[in-house]
Amino acid sequence: MAVIVREQRTIGGKDFLGLKVYKSGRFVTRSAEQKADALDKLLAKKMKEIESQVRKSGWLELKGKSGVARLWYEVGKRLAFVDRVSVEPEEDRKYIWRALYDHAGDLAPGPPNKRAEERYQTSHFYYCYRLGRFPWSFVSAAGNWTAWSEFFDSERIRADDRIIKWLGSKARKAHPKGLQDWLRSLTREVRRKFKNWDTREMSLEDLSTELEECFNQVFKNASGK
Repeated sequence: MAVIVREQRTIGGKDFLGLKVYKSGRFVTRSAEQKADALDKLLAKKMKEIESQVRKSGWLELKGKSGVARLWYEVGKRLAFVDRVSVEPEEDRKYIWRALYDHAGDLAPGPPNKRAEERYQTSHFYYCYRLGRFPWSFVSAAGNWTAWSEFFDSERIRADDRIIKWLGSKARKAHPKGLQDWLRSLTREVRRKFKNWDTREMSLEDLSTELEECFNQVFKNASGK
């Protein structure tokens, strides 16, 4: 298969904007191009639907404002459709996160940056997608969009997906009432704890134990106990 992205290319000394490029880790056959064309139409349709939905609900008006986390959460929740898209080879799925920019309309945070072009796991829409996997009540209590971006930005956290899955387990548990905006503190504590560790070499049990200590320390400090 392949995924279509639109890029700026210089051909014969002339710059071409929005040039359609078939991205794949393999040789792109005519059949793969046809499947990529169909996927491109699907992505355009889905992003248009998402834009319409968040606009109708008033969330799009939060763009650029302090409450923007709700907008990106709602977008991310709807980006779960990417999991259901058939892509072969599977490693080509990463290009979808860049392709979303080409169909984002007013959902785009700006033009695709280096993250979107080269490191999809740090791109805006991938962060939205990850945010959308948590319950909104948990997201809003933990912190704003900046705090969540910092959490996802952490190289140590990003390198071990088990850390994010662990945080997801916390979303299903009760926390001290009235405690808000604690995610930034947790991010700092996790970075400090694992500064010189490669958590991928740890067992899940040991990792969970250390993460629980970080979590308890944050809540202890916040409560002043």
